[in-house]
Amino acid sequence: MQPIKSFMRHFFLLSIIFLPACGAMYRGPVSSHFDGRRFFNPEPNHSFGDMVKWLWEMETVAWPRWVDDPPQPAPPERVGAGDLRVTYINHATMLLQLDELNILTDPIWSERAGPVSWLGTKRVRAPGVSFDDLPPIDVVLISHDHYDHLDLPTLRRIMDRHLPIVLAGLGVKRHLDDALAERTVELDWWQSHVDQARQVQFTFVPARHQSGRAPFRENVTLWGGFLINSPAGQVYFAGDTAIGSFLDELHNHITRLRLAILPVGSYEKRWFMQSQHLNPDDAVSIHCRLGAPLSIGMHFGTFAEHPEQTIDAHEKDLVAALHRHDVAAEQFRLLKFGESLAVPPLNE
Repeated sequence: MQPIKSFMRHFFLLSIIFLPACGAMYRGPVSSHFDGRRFFNPEPNHSFGDMVKWLWEMETVAWPRWVDDPPQPAPPERVGAGDLRVTYINHATMLLQLDELNILTDPIWSERAGPVSWLGTKRVRAPGVSFDDLPPIDVVLISHDHYDHLDLPTLRRIMDRHLPIVLAGLGVKRHLDDALAERTVELDWWQSHVDQARQVQFTFVPARHQSGRAPFRENVTLWGGFLINSPAGQVYFAGDTAIGSFLDELHNHITRLRLAILPVGSYEKRWFMQSQHLNPDDAVSIHCRLGAPLSIGMHFGTFAEHPEQTIDAHEKDLVAALHRHDVAAEQFRLLKFGESLAVPPLNE
């Protein structure tokens, strides 16, 4: 698919035009993952040269121009105390409903993932839940600032209608207008925010990934996932991640895990993506490592950002991974776009 390959090259060059100001996004003390200017992973990351090589050698495969998904019932207004319901909307956008609290992860309803409405990767299917069918949103979780995860037009729409609290990594406020920033809480890894009324704790946890919305401005904001502790049990939302040493520490914080939400797409070419994204085999290994009774896959089939695997490759690769790890299919699910699932209670 030479047109997509050409687009990726041009997007890389054109995005320099939208390079943000060179001032620091975050100022704070040096830490185990911040050198005073940029954030970093404990493990080696790919180099700028690797990225150029990947873009230049990209061998894309055909994706459909559009996919029509069967409509699904709209999610309920709320669920009761002790209940947990998950809805797959699109990409990394999940609706989590637990203990009378409604949570959205990495929301994107825009037509394109990019710096402006006319520049960016176009979606190939509609969100599984229409924006008008969303229930009241109390909390928005932002894993990192890539355009397909921090979509400012969508975030503004949500803020205008629902006035949620937004939780994000250090430095992300610099991307936001005053109204959004006022409702946003920035977190370092292992810092928490508590919804006192419902006794739900959100902890920003490490991930092996990166951040950045333009070339030469990588890793000036912090990326991560979220561990949600509630009376209904724990939910782990991984964001974008590869396998990393952080999983040992994360495992130590797992006490009542009820649901893990793990990315299973955008994993080729493997030599490049293995430090950025899980493939289905990686995701199943994390499912086993954390002892999740149920995992849900995400981050697939929405935006043809760098389609070096077919739109449904994750499906057959997940089946093979489940067989390889001897995990039953009902323990690691892929939901349809817009499909909801009531998560069984923990056996305690």
